[in-house]
Amino acid sequence: MFTRYFSTKKQRGTSLVEIIIVIFLVSILFELCFMEAKALGISHKQRYEDIAYHVANKEMETLRSTAFDSLPGSGTISDPMLAQIPSGAGDFTVADYPGYTNLKKLTVTVNWNDGANKSVVLTTLAGGGGINP
Repeated sequence: MFTRYFSTKKQRGTSLVEIIIVIFLVSILFELCFMEAKALGISHKQRYEDIAYHVANKEMETLRSTAFDSLPGSGTISDPMLAQIPSGAGDFTVADYPGYTNLKKLTVTVNWNDGANKSVVLTTLAGGGGINP
């Protein structure tokens, strides 16, 4: 009598619950892979920005160490690290600061394109007479 309700036959195929669980697990794995790929792309973009900032900072320090009277009006940056950035290029300008004598504004710009045009711009002032002329 009990054998009728509790059959020992082997079940063939898979149940709907098992299929739903597998689909759920596979979708979670795809989501994790997608998030990892996105994080990798963000880290590459951050790396490009770090390199650009380093190049701009190095050029700014070079300009600041140049004698005030010898500062060029403008120029391009020829740092080998620019080759590590997609379409990396840089330039600088030196201009008189309006309203003040013996004061110049130094601007260094590094541009690149990693799918969108990006840039790092550093600006500072340099004086010819020191702090207390």
